[in-house]
Amino acid sequence: MAMHLIKEDRKTGDVICQKSSQTMVESDVIVPDVKPDIKKVLEISSTVCITQKSIQQDKVFLQGVIRMTVLYLPDGDSSGRLCSLFVTQDFNHSIDARGAMPDMQLSCEALAETVDHTLLNSRKVNLRCVLGLGIKVVRPILLSLATGVEADTEIALKKERLRLLGNTETCECQIILREQLEFPSGKPTIGEILRITAVPTATELRLMDNKAVAKGQVRVCTLYSSDTDHSVQFMEHLLPFTEILDMDGATEGMDGDIDFSLADMYYEIRDDSDGEPRNLGLELVLAATVRGSEVTEIDAVTDAYSLCGELELTCGTHHIEQLLDNSTAELSHKDQAQVPSMLPPLKQVCDVNASARIDRISVEGEQITVYGTLRTNILYLTADETVPVSGFSHLSEFSQVFSVAGADSNTACDAQVYLDHVSYTLSGNDSLELRFILGLTVKSLKTGDTVFVEDIALRPDAGKLHPCIVLYFVQKGDSLWKIAKEYHTTVEALKSLNNLDCDTIYPGQRLKILAKCA
Repeated sequence: MAMHLIKEDRKTGDVICQKSSQTMVESDVIVPDVKPDIKKVLEISSTVCITQKSIQQDKVFLQGVIRMTVLYLPDGDSSGRLCSLFVTQDFNHSIDARGAMPDMQLSCEALAETVDHTLLNSRKVNLRCVLGLGIKVVRPILLSLATGVEADTEIALKKERLRLLGNTETCECQIILREQLEFPSGKPTIGEILRITAVPTATELRLMDNKAVAKGQVRVCTLYSSDTDHSVQFMEHLLPFTEILDMDGATEGMDGDIDFSLADMYYEIRDDSDGEPRNLGLELVLAATVRGSEVTEIDAVTDAYSLCGELELTCGTHHIEQLLDNSTAELSHKDQAQVPSMLPPLKQVCDVNASARIDRISVEGEQITVYGTLRTNILYLTADETVPVSGFSHLSEFSQVFSVAGADSNTACDAQVYLDHVSYTLSGNDSLELRFILGLTVKSLKTGDTVFVEDIALRPDAGKLHPCIVLYFVQKGDSLWKIAKEYHTTVEALKSLNNLDCDTIYPGQRLKILAKCA
């Protein structure tokens, strides 16, 4: 009997490996001769950037750089002076990735999870940074999916609506930003730069034919000491930018995302028109990774049976990802930071420096909840003349709920968080109220193995089927499709005969079936 599947080709990706790993990067730092001895380390901030990545058989290799800034109180100085050390440390790490091959697609991310130190002596400090690393390896595939059947007999088809991400086109490049930052009026002139943090975030991405238009901003926070009394000063700038990037294979309408990290930074103090050091020349090198995927929808055949005979099905299983939703949210968060009891009382805040990270994501029903942590480092002048400057860290938790249709326990989420703004209000000499504005993005993906019908044929040795009447009691795990397939009838016939308004049935329920039996 003639029988032929109608098929359509779709490009997508088979997820081979997705996992996370940790590594510790450790270094002993010697204080340069031009710097004073260390009395006490107050704060260590860090940024991380992956500079190279590669796949070999069953392995992923990552290389990168960590940049750390150590703020410390100098020994023998009670004037409230603050000093800093700038440290750059390379790292290498390999991750087992079973099934990975060099021709596959690799995406990765890195985060400095914790930074710790041990003061070995006044001229030497041991720094330890725990890095969290995540990878995903995808094998591009071409699926030939059945969407229907041409047959001389009546065939029942079970279809699943797929929203497939096509082969991902990737663009990796560097963006160089050059700016001259002016000091706010009323601020003293620069004596020494203590720390500069530059956090890039994406605000908009539009993909065109072989091009990507990326808009973003860089939040630059500068901590410095004045050239007169060495007082600690702080200023903040927001630098918007727009870049047009070459991206082969990109097309308009693709689903896209972009990641930024700080690859390098150069700065110099410049004089203004009056000859005073009140300008900061800044060059930022941003590493940008743009990914674009075509999203296509198709109703693919996942099961079939004949109403008048036995079919032989050839099926294939693929671990593919389907796009459910791209969700964004802006979150306002408040918390109270208390000065630890062992530290001197707060007189004046010098600097509030915060960072945000995502700790975990849970999916219940059709709700995705993102949980994260804000780490805030607070430097302040004290009322104690023997300890003029002090500091502490404060941890605060946040969460945000997203409603996503179709989300369940098999949903995977790629989430990002960025800190848009932080401010504070003093609450006496022992606490301050912190206020944050966070941006959250979540890409939710339906994952898991999906079975597709690849070939179909009528079993030649199947006996002839005859009409019969069956009284059936529903068993646990049954569905109308499963019952209809077993008795060679249709779901619509079962619903009509049993006055069912929907596809829901329950164990113990009695159904009448006009079946075809051998």
